[in-house]
Amino acid sequence: MKMANLNSVKFHRFRRNKAEPLIIPTITETLPQSPHQQQKESFPHALDIHPTATTISNLSSAIVTNQATGDKIEARRRERSIERHPDPLGLNVIYAPEEGVPIVDIILVHGLGGTSQKTWSKNRDGQYFWPQKWLPLEPGFEQARVLSFGYNAHFASAGRENILNIADFAKDLLFGLKYSLDHTSQGLEIGKAPIIFVAHSMGGLVVKKAFILSQNDNQYRRIMASATAILFLSTPHRGTDLAKLLNRILAVSLFNHSAKIYVAELKQNSPALQDINEQFRNIAPRLQIFSFFETHQTAVGPKKMMVLEKDSSILGYPDEVSKPLDADHHDVCKYSSPRDPNYVSIRNALRSILGRVSKSENITCASATNSVDMSSIKTLLAVSSSPEDDYEFFQSRRMPGSCEWILQRSTFISWLKDDSNHMRIIRIYGVPGCGKSVLSAYLIELLQSLGHSCQFFFFREGDSAKKTVNSLLRSLAYQMAAQLPELRAQLQQLAEDATRLEKAESRVIWQKIFISKLCTLRLRKPLYWIIDALDECESPQLLLSLILSVTSMQIPLRIILTGRDTDALSTALRRFETSILIDHLAADDVKVDLELYVAQEVRYMRGDRHLQTRIIQRVCEMAKGNFLWVHLVLKEILQCHTEAAIQQALEELPVELSQLYHRMEAILSRTSRSADRGLSRTILTWVVCSQRALTLEELSKALKPEFSHILDLQLTINQVCGNFIVIDNRSQVEIVHQTAREFLVKTPGLDHSVTLGSGHQDLFMKCMSNLSSVIRQKNERPLAQPFLHYAATSWPYHLAHCAASLDHSVLLTLARFLQSPHLFGWINSLAAIDCLITLVDAARSITSYLRKKSEIDAESSPLTHRLQEREIIELWAVDLVKMVNKFGVQMVKFPGIIYELVPMFCPITTMISQQYQRNRASDSIAVTGFASQHWDDCLCKFSVGRDCQPLQIICMGRHFAILTSNGTLRLFDTITNQPWQEIHHGERVLCFKFSASYDKCATYGLRETKIWLVKQKRQLQTIANPTYAKALDVAFSSDESTLVSCSDDKSVRRCLLDPPNPGWLVVDGDRGFDGGDGSTYNSPRRVAFNLAGTEVAIAFRGFPLLVWDVEAAEVLGRCERSSDRNKRPQDLYSEVGPVCWNPMTSHVLGLYEDGCIFKWHPLDSFSHEVRTVECGIQCSPDGVLFVTSNKDGMLKVWNFQHLTVVYQLSYHSPVIDVTLSANGRRVYDLRESFCNVWEPNALIRLAEADEKTSETSSTMAGSTKFSVAAEGSVELSEPLTALRVAPRTTLYCSGDGSGVVRLGEPITEAVSQISQGFMPVVQIAWSHDEDYLVTADLGGRLIVRSRELPGDPDLAARYSSFFETKTGTCLQQILLSRSAEYMLIVTLSLVELWSLRTKSMISTRPNTLPFSRWISHPTEGHLLVQCCFTDIRLNRWSDLTEITRLQLKHGPYQMDIEPEDGPDPSKRPSTTCSTRLDETQDAIDEITVSNTGSQLILHMSSPSTQRQRTLTYLVIDTDHLATGGVSTGTTIIANELPGKITRNIARIIGFAKKSPRRAIYGPLSEAKLGSGDALIFLDHDGWVCSIVFGNPLSKDTKITRHFFLPQDWLNTDSLRLAAVSNDGRFFCPKNGEVAVVTNWLQHEFAE
Repeated sequence: MKMANLNSVKFHRFRRNKAEPLIIPTITETLPQSPHQQQKESFPHALDIHPTATTISNLSSAIVTNQATGDKIEARRRERSIERHPDPLGLNVIYAPEEGVPIVDIILVHGLGGTSQKTWSKNRDGQYFWPQKWLPLEPGFEQARVLSFGYNAHFASAGRENILNIADFAKDLLFGLKYSLDHTSQGLEIGKAPIIFVAHSMGGLVVKKAFILSQNDNQYRRIMASATAILFLSTPHRGTDLAKLLNRILAVSLFNHSAKIYVAELKQNSPALQDINEQFRNIAPRLQIFSFFETHQTAVGPKKMMVLEKDSSILGYPDEVSKPLDADHHDVCKYSSPRDPNYVSIRNALRSILGRVSKSENITCASATNSVDMSSIKTLLAVSSSPEDDYEFFQSRRMPGSCEWILQRSTFISWLKDDSNHMRIIRIYGVPGCGKSVLSAYLIELLQSLGHSCQFFFFREGDSAKKTVNSLLRSLAYQMAAQLPELRAQLQQLAEDATRLEKAESRVIWQKIFISKLCTLRLRKPLYWIIDALDECESPQLLLSLILSVTSMQIPLRIILTGRDTDALSTALRRFETSILIDHLAADDVKVDLELYVAQEVRYMRGDRHLQTRIIQRVCEMAKGNFLWVHLVLKEILQCHTEAAIQQALEELPVELSQLYHRMEAILSRTSRSADRGLSRTILTWVVCSQRALTLEELSKALKPEFSHILDLQLTINQVCGNFIVIDNRSQVEIVHQTAREFLVKTPGLDHSVTLGSGHQDLFMKCMSNLSSVIRQKNERPLAQPFLHYAATSWPYHLAHCAASLDHSVLLTLARFLQSPHLFGWINSLAAIDCLITLVDAARSITSYLRKKSEIDAESSPLTHRLQEREIIELWAVDLVKMVNKFGVQMVKFPGIIYELVPMFCPITTMISQQYQRNRASDSIAVTGFASQHWDDCLCKFSVGRDCQPLQIICMGRHFAILTSNGTLRLFDTITNQPWQEIHHGERVLCFKFSASYDKCATYGLRETKIWLVKQKRQLQTIANPTYAKALDVAFSSDESTLVSCSDDKSVRRCLLDPPNPGWLVVDGDRGFDGGDGSTYNSPRRVAFNLAGTEVAIAFRGFPLLVWDVEAAEVLGRCERSSDRNKRPQDLYSEVGPVCWNPMTSHVLGLYEDGCIFKWHPLDSFSHEVRTVECGIQCSPDGVLFVTSNKDGMLKVWNFQHLTVVYQLSYHSPVIDVTLSANGRRVYDLRESFCNVWEPNALIRLAEADEKTSETSSTMAGSTKFSVAAEGSVELSEPLTALRVAPRTTLYCSGDGSGVVRLGEPITEAVSQISQGFMPVVQIAWSHDEDYLVTADLGGRLIVRSRELPGDPDLAARYSSFFETKTGTCLQQILLSRSAEYMLIVTLSLVELWSLRTKSMISTRPNTLPFSRWISHPTEGHLLVQCCFTDIRLNRWSDLTEITRLQLKHGPYQMDIEPEDGPDPSKRPSTTCSTRLDETQDAIDEITVSNTGSQLILHMSSPSTQRQRTLTYLVIDTDHLATGGVSTGTTIIANELPGKITRNIARIIGFAKKSPRRAIYGPLSEAKLGSGDALIFLDHDGWVCSIVFGNPLSKDTKITRHFFLPQDWLNTDSLRLAAVSNDGRFFCPKNGEVAVVTNWLQHEFAE
């Protein structure tokens, strides 16, 4: 029994009930309680004590007394042994999260004489074991795992001398961290989450020693690298002399005690402690350290004394947080209640650490350790090459001993040693070729060797991916993420919520990463940035302005900028010197470096020492500090064969680089053979014009077939191109220097001049030639071949830079490629490498080239304009972008769909559809039912809800949120547009706002404000709202610790969230906003906070807009319209309507009541206006665009910088609210009860525009630039609300939201309207023989139609009204008997039975089971089946009399499969759906009947957590429902669908007849067909799939993918109505029409 109890304390995992915490009994509660448990621990439990004479005397007296009462002492020893023994040794879990993985591990380590649980329990009482009883219940600690480590450090233990020391305990701790198991014998996996140590007394030394030991042991290093913080509770860092006294007492005691080594090590300044402190000093800087120290004396025998002084309890490290506790040495770790001030201090320290290491509650260990998987961040930042490549290239060119001159410069030394929290910049400038890049490489090596966090970037003019500010920022961010765990964690979260930043504007990247993330970190050490060749950056002024924007922030950033001394850079830097410390350093002290370099190069040349000395002297005299000049000159000298030739070369040396280049080119022209000149010009053209540097292997392929069979390309390049080209250590062929590129491009008339326009044309033609000759077969992915990857991704770049001329070769080549089979192979290959952005680049390049070509063609005869080819190319430019929009997600996952599946979903007038139709097989998949023949800009339209009105929409990264009138916040996925979460406030919500990280959401209601964790959909806290004030807007502070609001009572309020505050506090006191200008303002009409909640824009009636500084509680500025400046005080100012903030620039955007747009910065005196008529406005999250709407339903998207329209859309319905997506590609609007998602090509091209274009435009002055806006006009049909397929023929019937009922025939594609109502159609039912068709609308109007003219080509004439009735609302189901004699009508409250023959009601009864479903018996037509959650009831159709009730028992499906193929039946997978009307009821949502009628599938849902419902699919054989073999009370087994299948089901569509299959794209699988119907369902990737539904299903049952649904088909309304006919036709609503997919069931997609 005792052993069982001992085992029970190993692991405490329990479910918490916040109202009544569950208490887990420990072994001590089962034993008689010792009297000593009621007393505070005395000397034997105290740690080291400072000795005094009195103390020694008292202790000696205690020993004599104990000797006289030995029997009592022995009894006490036994009691204490019993008391200590239950606390387990080793690492033990005392609390673990109920669900999910822990986000942090809190590990407690006791001290000398302590135990793993009693140390942390007041009076050694388990009810006060705070790490288990209180801490897990604290907000924010739910996902934290708590562990306690126990070791045998009881100094009063009897026996021979103990040989253990602190190092042994530390090794024991490390062993426990790696090898401990939980209660299920599974590894604890310590190190996969950040670790926080809480150590008492000597436990702190054990933890420190564990850190030290782990540094030299690979198996422990990764674990301890996960540690992020330590809380030291009275830890003797410097020891105490009482340790020596304690060992003396133990040695002479009569209790068989012995001296302990680990006690001796606690002596003051002992060698062991000195060694620990010395080594731990190097580890501490990466940890957050809290040191708590005691302030009360501890009872030691009859006396009290200080066990540990403050000086020994504090390390004295920088950034260490120290705090006294109101306790003695025992009670610094023991607390009386959760309100104990000492406990609160410890809890708050832990909470602050959690706030840093677990910013996102989904962050795992990967976000806090150096072993993190950087793949998601790499994808976010689109990092394609290692930043080390350029560094290694220049580092390899440094001579040993060179560049060290900079160490003698006081400016650099001061910069290096500066440890302040301010930014500091050194600009190193020099002439071209003076070795600045090599110096940068040396500085990187130096900083890394000093242990500094160093990031770097080398601008390269010859590489388009390395010359933009965008590229620099993404590279720096990636390097910092690899080195800074906290930033890495935040970028991982950003990677989940945002798209790739490859094409984002530089300001957006700077704001998202550097300002919003990096600047909020608490950096203990400076960051060092080395940015080389700033002069080769396309927009250096932009980079400098971004850096300047953070100068006011306390961020320790050290930057070195190198580059040529240009006037533009010098002027820009001088402007910034007033705000930031910038030192200028000339790279001219390179004489020693030059001599080293020249001496190294001539060391092995032929000739005596005197000749070598003359060469060194002469070259160094003429070099003027230019390494490039020296390098080129020495190459020429070393090619001389005689001393006279060397002397001549030295005398003829040109002084300037340009002269040297002329000399090099002349020698090359003179010495090369005429046959080689074409090769040299071609190679130079490739090197100068290529988008990136090519490798030797790639260049070799590019030169073929014109220059084939080159034996040694590297040698050939050196011979035919001279010194103009270098080949680096990665075999990349590059120009020797940027100045050489400029010489070849800007010096015409040379034999080797390069003309950019014609050069790009040649390269474009070569790329097209290679793509057309290699990409042929469907399943071939050739981009791994040399040069093909470059050709596939770079031809758009060359096309954009081609020189347009009267020659049509480029136009014809492009048209041929776009109409060839190679096009689909090219797209397939790009999809396979996730590079579909190239399609958008291609479309933009095509548009750019055609524009230039039009200007040239305008000068020639129209007969020569090649209009047909131009039209084809223009149409393809549209199609390429639309393909990425509508099919991009699926294409990346399944590249092969481009060949057959993508074209069938494209409108028939598009080029991709026409090209596919020319080669389409007769039995290919086909899609019909669409009236529109062109692309439209509407990506999706869905209903927000019938019982509520949408009010507001906000986009937030990966999701967008819609607020409805019933107080519900509905969140949707931006990729699929499917519902993601719902937040129910419980009352009407006035406003809501997300935090900057999107982790939290605040909903402000009429009575309460609620704070939510968004991903967990968990309410954090509730705040009572002011009684007589309504908030107009709310906002989180940047650190998410405070919520601010602005109300209609002219008050700004603040509420602290961490720690929770009891309510709102007024910021501006009684004064409100009045008094600043002598005016008394009325209630605010419009309010908008900025992103950080520090400023609020407020619009009043009759007064100018003002911006209020929340922190300073004062007016920051007023926006007076120019027309209002001369008004008298009593005059009214122009009314201000909606306002919003640009989150990047801090401008206020708004509308005046007359519809004019204004843009104003609070620090500016004037605003910019545009005359227009708008009524709604919202800025994009990246600040690049904003969108407006007017009363006619028109949307306009504007460029923020220039206030020009870039896109406008005409749509008849009024707009409720509108917003832009985070990447600026989509517009979301609310109209009536629907949400529309628009994704026009114009916005996609703009979002993916080259950074050079965006940066150039962003730096242009003024705001009067106008552009031609792209226009769109769309007429969206009323969405369908009901759809039913006829049971026998190919007919279908649909109803829409306006009450229109239509009949359709997919073979002829005929559709006819058969009736018009006024309310949405909600139910449609056919009789089995199709003689009757019943429809019902939301108002309860029910119409029964009978078939009159079955074969009439006019579908409307086939059915006529038979009779009409009015039924109750909340109609749930209409069902017709197989004989077409009866009709069942089920509402929420009633069940009605009607006779179709007499047109009258037979009976009615209350609906006591509103969550059941009815079907006609599959095999016995006179019976009705009512399926409930726990039973099935058979009723007669004639009178609804129940004849049999069968009990329903759920059971797992029996499958003969291996364990890994399916889950444990006790852990069956389930899916979730949105909540129903009554969230507490189990329900049957739907019933699917097989075509043969042999099986039913019940769709069952049960209430789950967080207002979701768990779905289960039960399979019932209808043989169990035969009336002849069952009786009331019989139990039938309903088997759940196997987990293998359920995991893949998003929605069951129905059954269809199986048919032979053929493969799409890949090989046909060899799965057995089996027997039975095919169950059709939609999987979670949007694919229509099937399984052959045999009986039973076996391990051979295969899920077959047939086709996918495009993104604009995937919305809840459409999928709810999707159906499949018996012959395999798939029906799905799309924009008010019914799309029909045929010939798909016999096709299998195999990737």
